[in-house]
Amino acid sequence: MCAFPWLLLLLLLQEGSQRRLWRWCGSEEVVAILQESISLPLEIPPNEEVENIIWSSHKSLATVVPGKEGHPATIMVTNPHYQGRVSFLDPSYSLHISNLSWEDSGLYQAQVNLRTSQISTMQQYNLRVYRRLSEPQITVNFESSGEGACSMSLVCSVEKAGMDMTYSWLSQGDSAYTFHEGPVLSTSWRPGDSALSYTCRANNPISNVSSRPIPDGPFCADPNYASEKPSTAFCLLAKGLLVFLLLVILAMGLWIIRVQKRHKMPRMKKLMINRMKLRKEAKPGSSPA
Repeated sequence: MCAFPWLLLLLLLQEGSQRRLWRWCGSEEVVAILQESISLPLEIPPNEEVENIIWSSHKSLATVVPGKEGHPATIMVTNPHYQGRVSFLDPSYSLHISNLSWEDSGLYQAQVNLRTSQISTMQQYNLRVYRRLSEPQITVNFESSGEGACSMSLVCSVEKAGMDMTYSWLSQGDSAYTFHEGPVLSTSWRPGDSALSYTCRANNPISNVSSRPIPDGPFCADPNYASEKPSTAFCLLAKGLLVFLLLVILAMGLWIIRVQKRHKMPRMKKLMINRMKLRKEAKPGSSPA
């Protein structure tokens, strides 16, 4: 569990009539994804009998008392926030948290009390929870000047981005690439300049996403370019609504046809019965002998 014990902090504490040695095993950075799961790994020294393991985060989280051979461990979850979301993985009783929320971020601590050597080890974890990023959205602000030239400001943003976000811009033109740091990119264009396209990249510790390329020339040459280019999401939504409308019309047509058939069938039966009665009445009776 503690790979370099000579670098660790050892404290000798008095506990009643017993002496217990405390060993600090350092802190570990852990990143996880919102609404998914994470395990905080815990190692038990070999050939040691564990008295209990106390997990805590801000306050006591759970206590694990390993069972004797052939018997399960006794687990007491003491923090209602984690009830039903934590489990302890054999054989080291590492802490597994499911359905992570923002509130799960923070410091965690595992105190392992060893019965054999009368040593207690302390391991700390700094858990940071992040959301998977959606596609960046680009806002284009441009101002035209004389002779068709214009200045543009591109602003990159991600919905519900959270913390530890970084933004960068990649400009491409004539097989040359240029990088710009930050969410805002300012540039200019005039007729005769080589065409460039700009792509925003957004990152957090668990995601790396890019926007669609944005060309500079069309925005300056045609002020209505932005309004004439509906977004992909809007096009997909419009197509989906059109298909849904056609399906509704088709279903209503089939229903009307079925209702009409149901009303028509009794009339046809009644008409056939009346015809058969008329035919029987029209037959001449047999002559007397």
